Amino acid sequence: MFTCGLALACVSQVSAYYVFLNIIRYYPIAGLMFVFFYIWKKRSFLKYKIQEKFPQFDKVKKEMAQSFVTLLMFSSIGTGVYILNMLGVIKTQVYWDPSLHGGAAYMLLSFLLITVWHETWFYWAHRIMHHKSVYRYVHAVHHRSVNPTPVAAYNFHWLEAILEGIYVVPFLILVPMYYPVFLAHTFYAMIMNIYFHSGFELYPKGFARGKVFKWINTSTHHNMHHSKFTGNYSLYFNFWDRIMGTNFPNYEDTFDAVVNKRNNYPPQPEDTTNPLTTSGKPI
Repeated sequence: MFTCGLALACVSQVSAYYVFLNIIRYYPIAGLMFVFFYIWKKRSFLKYKIQEKFPQFDKVKKEMAQSFVTLLMFSSIGTGVYILNMLGVIKTQVYWDPSLHGGAAYMLLSFLLITVWHETWFYWAHRIMHHKSVYRYVHAVHHRSVNPTPVAAYNFHWLEAILEGIYVVPFLILVPMYYPVFLAHTFYAMIMNIYFHSGFELYPKGFARGKVFKWINTSTHHNMHHSKFTGNYSLYFNFWDRIMGTNFPNYEDTFDAVVNKRNNYPPQPEDTTNPLTTSGKPI
């Protein structure tokens, strides 16, 4: 994409591009989701809330600030890959011609492959970060969000941000990928991450037990990870947790309870006067 070499002005332009790209995607989407669920339509969606309590706004501000550190780390990875490509240290196989490698069929295949790779990388990196020798120095920052919100999605220590984002490098070295498809993957990953941290469960009754859908993760699944810490490590899919036995034993029951509460919840009037409290009592 950028071919202007290693001049300082060019590297600065590359870095600015990645910072802009990350910020313009993350904050508007995570912010709008927060405003929608936690302020504007708070009363309407109370029945979808996984944990009944709402976080204090000070916690939310810290999540937003720490997310900026993560966005800078993601941008640094992009800039670093560009520099290493220019130096000839690595050679990523990102391409711009949609007719290459079989066209649309290959684009879909590459999207599926990077999604599976990301899932695998995330699960095992996540488990490593929960090791007692690593957790308190790195992953504990993310787990300060015991009751997460959409803006907690990228609430990472800077080292975790690098570990979370660097999965793309070996993949792009080994697998050709059409750049817009790669962007679509990163956008999809961000959207799902924001939803899993939203604190709300929108999936229907029976989802976590269905023969097909039980392999797809839910917001409840990741919310349990934040409230209980040692289990439910996977990202998009429930594959690794199931075969490694790291799902919380009561995951399906918890999902059913969340949905049943929704189905039996009394109607609530709209009230946005104190958006980050419930029953007048802040957390």
